[in-house]
Amino acid sequence: MYRIRTYPDAAEQIEALSYDALTLYTQVRAVLELVPWNGSPYAEDKPDGNMRQFFFGPSGQGFVIYLILEDQQLVDVLRVVWLDWP
Repeated sequence: MYRIRTYPDAAEQIEALSYDALTLYTQVRAVLELVPWNGSPYAEDKPDGNMRQFFFGPSGQGFVIYLILEDQQLVDVLRVVWLDWP
């Protein structure tokens, strides 16, 4: 199981999420604790890179950018974005 560390900017972004978006983010966080490598590569030219992104929401309007530190079993959440569109 991986530990999750949330950077201050990401914590502010999480605090700004609506209730529904926060519920979905909570599910993403559970996935990151167990299988963070299931996210897609952040950089297409580095498909095995430890910088990853995970899309969430009914239309993929949310995403989390994170860094996996495998040797420490740690996931650093760097950014959480929710695009609220109709």
